[in-house]
Amino acid sequence: HDSHNIHFACKIWGLRATDLNQGVVYGVLTEETGMDEMLINRLDYDGVFGTALNRFCIQAAVGHPLTVYGKGGQTRGFLDIRDTVRCVELAIANPADPGQFPVFNQ
Repeated sequence: HDSHNIHFACKIWGLRATDLNQGVVYGVLTEETGMDEMLINRLDYDGVFGTALNRFCIQAAVGHPLTVYGKGGQTRGFLDIRDTVRCVELAIANPADPGQFPVFNQ
């Protein structure tokens, strides 16, 4: 519903906004973060902050049964963090016009 409210605000008040809809992002390394080890992101694998993919990898590595949600039949695309960064980059390079609300579905 928040997207509809933002779209409405852009239309009514001539604001500009861009909505980036992302799937599950995996990976912690980009070209920039790889330049210095202090920039390397953490790897969350818990049920709150971690993605299912990270959790499954850690569980498989230690021989723990995979903890799926529901019946385990959900499907979802996974996105490399470098593709996510590129999407943000494209959105910044191509800002919305006043009154417009472009949506990038990745």
